[in-house]
Amino acid sequence: MTTEGKLTPAQFEILQRVWESPGGMTVAEIWDAVRLERDVSRTTILNLVDRLEKRGWMTRSKDESVFRYQAAVDRLTAENQLANDFVQDFFAGSAMSLVMSLLGSKPVTKADIRKLQRLLDETDTKPSAGDHT
Repeated sequence: MTTEGKLTPAQFEILQRVWESPGGMTVAEIWDAVRLERDVSRTTILNLVDRLEKRGWMTRSKDESVFRYQAAVDRLTAENQLANDFVQDFFAGSAMSLVMSLLGSKPVTKADIRKLQRLLDETDTKPSAGDHT
């Protein structure tokens, strides 16, 4: 199943709650979890869940007399899409511009640089989509 559209912060917040609950959640359970953090109406949560399902981000199944919702995509896939959307929207698709912005915004430790280097090395050794090795 493919997903449609970009996730809003509120929609991502709902997915985070659902990922933490392997058996899925009802709208009431999602609402209870979200309203512990902020004031939100049940209708708002219901509308957000409905949109997430219609756009392929969540699925629902009948459990006795209620619907249980589960994420249709895993956390890493959603986070990757959010990051890609952010880079596209705010940095003209340039991951380098994002990294340079982050590096200029706060001190970078030697440990941070070593981690970045390891990630770059791992990425460099993975075959790209055009490689036929």
